[in-house]
Amino acid sequence: MQRRYASTGDQNAAATVTIIGITSAATIRPSVYFLVIGSAATPADQAFNLKIKRFTAAGTSTAFTPIALDPADPAALAAAGYNHTVEPTYTASSDLLSVSFNQQNTFKWETLPQFGLKAPATAANGLGLQFVVVSGGTALCEATFWHAE
Repeated sequence: MQRRYASTGDQNAAATVTIIGITSAATIRPSVYFLVIGSAATPADQAFNLKIKRFTAAGTSTAFTPIALDPADPAALAAAGYNHTVEPTYTASSDLLSVSFNQQNTFKWETLPQFGLKAPATAANGLGLQFVVVSGGTALCEATFWHAE
């Protein structure tokens, strides 16, 4: 049975920026199977686009220790980061999920853990949730990833 973990993060975004990322280790392939994102402040009436993409270098971010959904599970092997100050190096044409919506909405996506969006078992590679402003303005976005190992 796969071990499952939660990671959260936020970003005050006025331009294209990664809100949260999950970084692989050489021994595991993390699989993101749940995502929820919304505005953590008074939402404006503006549109934005979210993309989950693969990366080959994690960039610079605030570390977050993934929390085991089952308290009997060991610590996660994958690492998480949010509030990126240096963007990950994304693989060209690697959009695994792309959705546009209004900031006044909350967006949720999920699948069964075995069918999640997988990262390779390569150190420093992973998956990032990239926020792209479509209609101007700034949005304080908060997101949660659940991943399986």
